[in-house]
Amino acid sequence: MAQSAGADNDIFSEAPPEPRRGPRFFVGAAALVLLLLWSFQGAKIRPAELVRGVPQIVDTINRMLPPDFSKVTDAQSYFLPEGLSLPKLLLPLPMSAEEQRIKRRWWEATFPQTIVGATLETIQMALAGTFLALIVAFPLAFLAARNTTPHPLVYSAVRGMLNFIRTIPDLALGLLFVAAVGLGAFAGTMALFIHTATVLGKLLSESVENIDEGVVEAIRATGAGYSQVLAFAVVPQILPDLISFTLYRFETNIRSASVLGLIGAGGIGYLMNTSFRTFQYQEAAAIVVVLIVLVMLVDYGSSRLREWVV
Repeated sequence: MAQSAGADNDIFSEAPPEPRRGPRFFVGAAALVLLLLWSFQGAKIRPAELVRGVPQIVDTINRMLPPDFSKVTDAQSYFLPEGLSLPKLLLPLPMSAEEQRIKRRWWEATFPQTIVGATLETIQMALAGTFLALIVAFPLAFLAARNTTPHPLVYSAVRGMLNFIRTIPDLALGLLFVAAVGLGAFAGTMALFIHTATVLGKLLSESVENIDEGVVEAIRATGAGYSQVLAFAVVPQILPDLISFTLYRFETNIRSASVLGLIGAGGIGYLMNTSFRTFQYQEAAAIVVVLIVLVMLVDYGSSRLREWVV
């Protein structure tokens, strides 16, 4: 027992001393409390109003229950064109010019206005936007990293551009592209592409800066050029981060594409906004359920893919 007590004393004697809490600590703590109180006041945090609004929340939820999935399951909600069989509508079968025009109009204008069509459009927007962003962000990451940029001026210019564009919300980008190309999925996809490219470029550049420089020096000692160093020393080290960041941004873009639909930039958000505005609460609840299931499936698929690849 005496030896055990002596060992404990030796451990405590080797422990770092307890930090002293001088006046600076208490001043900092008081400043933090004042900052939080100021933020709560500016955010209009009023718990009493929230409690009084609980009946309205319950009433809205009751109006949304049960969700109305008829727009998903009822064939009439898809406004199938008359005179065009279902196989011709779904399959690339030979047909007349008039039938091709009807089929094209249904796929481009009618089907995206259904819940299933808007959901698929949301996935298409997120996938296309993420892929285009990755193509742009991948080379920019090397230019925006201190250890791989060809010149300090290039580093400053590219890093400054990424920081500036990244501060623009994707909703603002969506409004700009809606004004440029009109309503629809193209505007939303471009907004996701620009915003995601800047975020991926910043994340990947930081990953490049954290690589093991010993591998780089070893490859460079063999006489390898700039592109060979990137291909054989840098890319293999950042590949896990590249895959992880890309999959994460794809998950995020699913939700962002839904929000962009609120401003008319395509996706399921447009239908959800229309349902709430027209007081179709049960239909809106069905859209929310579909969106939740979609996000959960994408999250599950991304995690499994990440485990398999990384």
